[in-house]
Amino acid sequence: MNYKRIDLGNNIGYTAIVDEKFNTCSIRITMIVPMSRDTVSEYTIAGNILSDVNSQIPTIAAMNEKLSELYGASLSSSASQRGDLQMLSLSASWLSNRFAIEGEDITAEMLKIVTDCLFSPFADDNGFNEDIFRLSKKEILDAIDAKFNDKRDYTLTKARETAYKGEPAGITSYGSKESAEAVTPQSTYNAYKQLLETAQFEICFVSPEEVPEIPELFKEKFASVNRKSAEYCFYAPSPLKSSPALVTEEFDVRQAKIALSFKYDTVDIDAVHLMCVIFGGTPVSKLFLNVREKLSLCYYCACRMSEFKNTIMVDCGVEKANIEKATAEIMTQLEEICKGNISNEELQSALLALENSYTAFGDTPSSYISWDFDCLCRNEYISPAEHLERLFAVTKERIVEAAKNIKLDSSYHMLNKEAE
Repeated sequence: MNYKRIDLGNNIGYTAIVDEKFNTCSIRITMIVPMSRDTVSEYTIAGNILSDVNSQIPTIAAMNEKLSELYGASLSSSASQRGDLQMLSLSASWLSNRFAIEGEDITAEMLKIVTDCLFSPFADDNGFNEDIFRLSKKEILDAIDAKFNDKRDYTLTKARETAYKGEPAGITSYGSKESAEAVTPQSTYNAYKQLLETAQFEICFVSPEEVPEIPELFKEKFASVNRKSAEYCFYAPSPLKSSPALVTEEFDVRQAKIALSFKYDTVDIDAVHLMCVIFGGTPVSKLFLNVREKLSLCYYCACRMSEFKNTIMVDCGVEKANIEKATAEIMTQLEEICKGNISNEELQSALLALENSYTAFGDTPSSYISWDFDCLCRNEYISPAEHLERLFAVTKERIVEAAKNIKLDSSYHMLNKEAE
């Protein structure tokens, strides 16, 4: 594997990763902006439109036909968030030129499509094309509804809103239904132009052979854009509340759900990472074996870490009558780690789980792209193997010290309504 990172200027980064084992080329262009209730829905819908059509291929049917002709190439977009920042991504994947049956330059054609989507969308002075805009807006509204209908996803969303109240991280990557419904073709197009000018851009290209002309291609395309971008910091620790907050809602659901948000102030992130795996990151973790298996207090119980907000979240599906017992046992298992009650088997199981996940990086082009973006977020460009070696060096004593820094910040309870 050959790795090369280039600064294209104006807060535009380009990474090229060459690995001969792949048969395809993949590119992801990520636009990074601060999360804001005023722009989140327009940015998301604008990003969504970019992968549908462009000025040269103005219908979804024509785009699908063109991608099919290029040996089933793909083009997609996504919206996500890290810390207090929003990410809008345009991604494409296609067959390497060396496998083209008639020697077609698939890469050149796909790069033309991708750059046209980004720099020459299907729009005029009145904004994005009305038909394309309407479809994209409906997709986002449907996605917002889907989040509400998935009660576990909704619980985690509400837990983040509670933990990060007053912070950009408390905003969802799609925005609210009300803000999405208020978006227009013109306001979305204005948001797109603002993205081009102000977003931090991160471009990652993975291929089986070098394509040295890509950096110059993007430099040329960006030359006509009046860039006013800033470089954004992903690390934005969330302050611990003076006393734990509790938010409760009732729904017509069979199963109650709870989510507990913890915050910490340690800088030993590797120790926190390993502690989370031991706490609730695997089927042999303390939460799974004790809260679920031994005491049967929940249907599931898992732990996840948001390292850029210094937050750990535990969520469970429980019977309403068991909420207090389950919460108490979760706190008990955290206290067990604080006391140093970590067996060698628990530590080795956690390390093995991490090793399995880390060694999978590089199996696919998308995993390379994801790792490269993780490195950008941490401002630390190291290999998965180097990071794994660091995790294996974490001692039990460091894990215990990290656990002692973890405090309950807030809780969200989704209760099932009492039968009348």
